[in-house]
Amino acid sequence: MKFRAILFLMLFFSFNAFSQVDSINVVSNDVDSDEIELEQQDSNFVDEESSFIELTDESLKNYIGVSEDFLSYVNILKDRDSLVYHYILNNGETNLTPRIDNVNYINIDKKVDVIFHPNSKKVMYVGEMILNENQAWDFIYETIFDEEGLTRMFIRQYSTFNSVCAQVAFERSEYFFDAQNDVIKKNYEIFDENHNPLNIDDCWMEREDYIKYKSFDELNSVLKIPLENSSKEEVIETGEKQLETEE
Repeated sequence: MKFRAILFLMLFFSFNAFSQVDSINVVSNDVDSDEIELEQQDSNFVDEESSFIELTDESLKNYIGVSEDFLSYVNILKDRDSLVYHYILNNGETNLTPRIDNVNYINIDKKVDVIFHPNSKKVMYVGEMILNENQAWDFIYETIFDEEGLTRMFIRQYSTFNSVCAQVAFERSEYFFDAQNDVIKKNYEIFDENHNPLNIDDCWMEREDYIKYKSFDELNSVLKIPLENSSKEEVIETGEKQLETEE
């Protein structure tokens, strides 16, 4: 009887040990399959931000030319700080206000610049600069509109000290749109503080959610820029005289 009891206990513990080994193997297999799945997802990941879109329809080339002309005009005015409206979003507030002189940027969350079409009350350009916790312009979104208020070009700029591949890395994406607001071309570049090109595969760049708005009205329904608080006519007239003098 004693021998049978000992034999039974030996069989029981042996069976239990095999069961535990099998369960450990099952867990291990599940972990391995999860890791494999994550590796496959990473290998299939496509970074749309760093992609290029080539113009395939030459008949749409005029849209790109006009957008680039608008951008050149905007850059001239920004360099001269002429005909540019400046607005800020103060910490803890929800509404933009016109920027005052000698503003302390430590106290603001966002800066918005607006430029109008020449001799027009139609907005041509909106630049939105978003501050990070170190008061640096991490994200800049620029949108260019035609005189109908439709988006013709969108620019995303991003800079970071945490890219791994450079002391400071900069990204710039340019989207061009047709009359149906479809993207017809996209440019992309990534470079260091000396404007030397970088390889995106060597860099870590943050990917945020953002919207490319179809029109100024759509964008302004979110930003709510208080254009009525400034005299567009006065700024346009003053800016035109300044440009004429400088020429």
